[in-house]
Amino acid sequence: MGLLFTLITDHKPLVPLLSTRGLDDLPPRILRFRLRLLRFSFKIVHVPGKTLVTADTLSRAPVEGPPSAADLQLEKEVEVFVDTVVSCLPATDKRLEEIKSTQEKDKLCTKVKDYCLIGWPEKCNIDPDVKIYWQHRMDLNVGHGLLMKGERLVIPPPLRADILQRLHEGHQGISKCRARAKEAVWWPGISAQIGRMVGNCETCQKYRLQNREPLLSTPLPDRPWQKVGMDLFEWLKKQYVLIIDFFSRYIEVAQLKQASAEGTIKAVKEAFARHGTPETVVSDNGPQFSSEQFRQFAKEYQFTHVTSSPRYPQANGEAERAVRTIKDLWKKDNDFNRALLAYRATPLEHGFSPAQLLMGRNLRTALPQLTTKLEPNWPDLQTFRKKDEEGRCEQAKHYNRRHRTRQLSKLTPGQKVWITTEGTTGEVVRPANTPRSYVVETDRGFLRRNRSHLRPTGTLTRS
Repeated sequence: MGLLFTLITDHKPLVPLLSTRGLDDLPPRILRFRLRLLRFSFKIVHVPGKTLVTADTLSRAPVEGPPSAADLQLEKEVEVFVDTVVSCLPATDKRLEEIKSTQEKDKLCTKVKDYCLIGWPEKCNIDPDVKIYWQHRMDLNVGHGLLMKGERLVIPPPLRADILQRLHEGHQGISKCRARAKEAVWWPGISAQIGRMVGNCETCQKYRLQNREPLLSTPLPDRPWQKVGMDLFEWLKKQYVLIIDFFSRYIEVAQLKQASAEGTIKAVKEAFARHGTPETVVSDNGPQFSSEQFRQFAKEYQFTHVTSSPRYPQANGEAERAVRTIKDLWKKDNDFNRALLAYRATPLEHGFSPAQLLMGRNLRTALPQLTTKLEPNWPDLQTFRKKDEEGRCEQAKHYNRRHRTRQLSKLTPGQKVWITTEGTTGEVVRPANTPRSYVVETDRGFLRRNRSHLRPTGTLTRS
């Protein structure tokens, strides 16, 4: 095996250029230098200049004089390399001539070309409009009259809009459009412009997958039966209304003779007669709950009725999850009341049963237990609140990790959006009174939708 050399340099950008950066991503001059070093086995190490004992050759002041034969040969090799790159560009001769002609007419490209040919001065000595190119000076070169950055054509401002549209052909995502640009074209800020273009494309918004937002846990109420959730469900061709207490997770289930607003209200009144009237009732937007009768019922019994975002069951997640729990119990036990009793008497993950938290006592079941366990004894609420909060945090952490959630951007009034549930466009009017929801105006009127159903096209239709 050959010897392993160690190159020491105080120029930190040189380390990746000569070690990890790909050959097809190197400036022409660096590429030729790298190719010459391929026959050597070496590792390159950065050392601050102040710790170098002996200055390297490149750190000394050069002696003015005519270029050597080696310099001329290297220059010739670079020109051959650039000519090869230009000949392999995925563009017709007519298109290349158009870009070349536009570059020559553009004052900015002309200045950059001149700097590439005669050498770049210090950043403080160049024109302000050219400074954005200064950091890329090592990658810029001129071949056959074309200004290029490595193997990519530098597109002048007049042609950039057309190139952006061509990059977005097929309506591919931001990453794919940037990958296409990386193969052929470049100008300062092209990456950000591609991001804005794709973000403002209405067609892309229609079919883009929406990220889930982080789980928004419902705060624990101050006391039992202060806030309850409701939902209707069907089991064995019969309709039921379910009520769950947000504090204790105590569940009430009542069969409905008729799945109407009147039948639902009657069943809810019976539950309220047992446990009292809550301050807040949360439900979905089913016709039973959105009816005028239910509004009058809420006014008469003095509770606040909050409906979740339409077509977003997760917003009424407490009741939805309770329905799933009841159905799981009823699938395994034909005695529905016995299954419900077992649930109410079973401690939850924090160690207290729903009956304990709602009524301050355990329920007697067929399971033998001491009579002392049935005596009224209110649980340690401080311990309960702490364990409940820990459980909610753990649940949110697992949910966010599993779904790779991301906070969606807020919408502003007047912003144009694509409504996935309706398959149409709309205009944001204002934020709704429920979390992460907005009132949107469409051709069919005003709608309330969750942020996950709204995909912004990035345009404002009014000031």
